[in-house]
Amino acid sequence: MTNKLEDRWASRDLPVLRETARLLDGGTARVQVKDLVEPTGLDQESIVLALNALVPGYLDGKPMDSWGGRLDWFVKEITERGRRAVGLWPTGESVDALVDALRQAEDATDDPEEKSALRRAAGAVLGVGRDVMTDVMAAVIAKQMGV
Repeated sequence: MTNKLEDRWASRDLPVLRETARLLDGGTARVQVKDLVEPTGLDQESIVLALNALVPGYLDGKPMDSWGGRLDWFVKEITERGRRAVGLWPTGESVDALVDALRQAEDATDDPEEKSALRRAAGAVLGVGRDVMTDVMAAVIAKQMGV
């Protein structure tokens, strides 16, 4: 007999993380519980519980508490772990997309030198292991984020 708890990740936490990430990535300065009710279909209490579970590992935010308990959250950033969970972080597919973009740029230019440089760049990306290139792309993003 197991005494495992019911899974909350798929039904509660991940939808809250996805919607919070969508809002923050779209330019929203901070996300509050009220911003997540309609798009997730969850009630405020469930969203507060989800944010309690997601901060600080997946999201960076500050709780608003009262004597009666937690009332709200002010979420301002997605952590690297959160970005990975929702697909906002480079993966092997990102490397493929980079190579495709380089090839499309090569096809779109008429300048022979530029064509050659783009071909070499695509070859260099492919010549480096996929995992290494993914780590390089992640490091660039992390630096841009100030992480």
